[in-house]
Amino acid sequence: MKLKVLAVLGLAAVAGLAGCKSTANTNTTVVTNTTNTNMTAATPVMKTNESATTDPNLKSKIEAALKAKGFTDVTVDASTTPATLRGTYPKDKIAEVIATAQEANGGKPVKNEATGK
Repeated sequence: MKLKVLAVLGLAAVAGLAGCKSTANTNTTVVTNTTNTNMTAATPVMKTNESATTDPNLKSKIEAALKAKGFTDVTVDASTTPATLRGTYPKDKIAEVIATAQEANGGKPVKNEATGK
């Protein structure tokens, strides 16, 4: 008996909700500008590649500075902004590695993905 009552109430609720569709006004009016025919389209702005503005010798400059300080296992990826350090370095020398790389990069920050060993 309970099951029948629940089934009837459920079907009544579905039927009631289906009957409550919105009858909003679907008439739309399109307004066009017929008086000003001198409208011009916006000119798209081309985005430039950021890597084109970076120094092409940046990788070799930073790696040379790191190798001069004895960090031979650290490589530089200059295709990213900022330049990314990868590889390994002595665990207690992280500050020196980053300071050397930033100094060679003209004071700009570098991203450190290298790990201490």
